[in-house]
Amino acid sequence: MKERLYYIDRLRTVLTILVIMHHTSITYGGEGSWYYVEAVGGDLTPTKAMLSMFTGVNQAFFMGFFFLISGFFTPGAFNRKGSARFLVDRFIRLGIPLIVYMMLIGPGLNYALNFAGTTPLWSFYKESVLTFKVMDIGPLWFAEALLYFAIIYACYRWFTSKSKAQTELYPFPSHKTILLYAVIVGIVAFAIRLVFPTGADVLGLQLGYFASYILLFVVGVIAYRNKWLEQLSAQTAKRWLWVSLAFLPILPVAAITAESTGAGALNGGANPIAFVYAMWEPFIAFGIIMGLLVWFRERFNRANRLFQWLSDNAFTVYIIHPPIVVGISLLMKDVTWPAGLKFLIVALLATICCFAVSALIRFIPGAKRVI
Repeated sequence: MKERLYYIDRLRTVLTILVIMHHTSITYGGEGSWYYVEAVGGDLTPTKAMLSMFTGVNQAFFMGFFFLISGFFTPGAFNRKGSARFLVDRFIRLGIPLIVYMMLIGPGLNYALNFAGTTPLWSFYKESVLTFKVMDIGPLWFAEALLYFAIIYACYRWFTSKSKAQTELYPFPSHKTILLYAVIVGIVAFAIRLVFPTGADVLGLQLGYFASYILLFVVGVIAYRNKWLEQLSAQTAKRWLWVSLAFLPILPVAAITAESTGAGALNGGANPIAFVYAMWEPFIAFGIIMGLLVWFRERFNRANRLFQWLSDNAFTVYIIHPPIVVGISLLMKDVTWPAGLKFLIVALLATICCFAVSALIRFIPGAKRVI
């Protein structure tokens, strides 16, 4: 039986908490899109600058890290279950939460924030939700993307099932190879954003970020077969973490320049600011991801009942966090505290409430089969 990678469970939990913090930070001034945003003063306030840096760094690595982890566990799941059971399981575990969010959670949030008091609830559902005029999948775009990736992976395994199985194990990529792929991801992301800038979505997916997501999912798949997570050395991770730290100041400089260049310059288009941002992201992502993998592998790869409970609830927390974050933010709306302080308090309260509500939901018979 394959040894459980406890540190991956810990990482998933931390990344889920980062998602809560990320969306809370947008509420109080960070760059990004979210259901509820409070006015927090001028465009260049220190709070806005710090929170925007926080969301910018998060955006560069945390969802890509989720895709890498998902890719890593995909081959093993396919090998154990076969193509049919693998796809059925993915449609249950990803498709059902996606439908629930699209039909209940997302529309409920939209109604509460934008239509309550002016439009009857049933009229809103009949005219907007049931006709698919409003298709809000929120953070469940991740589940949607994983469904597509699962189908593509199953097709790949079907087409290659008769070919000679790989017997040679490939060593962990060299620094030159990692550098090459960072550059390629940046160039491809820039090219995609000429057509689909960040912030624009197609069926709920922001394609401008998918150059990194696709590569990291594929890396996860390859890493499973070649044991790359075990081969990743502390020296390699440390070197690339230093690269990430060196690239870190580039984003605020680009953002300030974008303010004078014009709105949206950072998001995409044929301009140097968009190119700098697209190239910045993979160099930030690769170092942080490798650094976290090594750190958690060396320090947190052991059983712990509390951390296991948190890990078991992480996906449910990911699904349900939007209404909880928004609800607590609205309760704090009239509190005249600094935006940075409200961010910290709301993020902490939302995290505690999300895990508590998740635990209650998972007591429902059959819930654990899905989440």
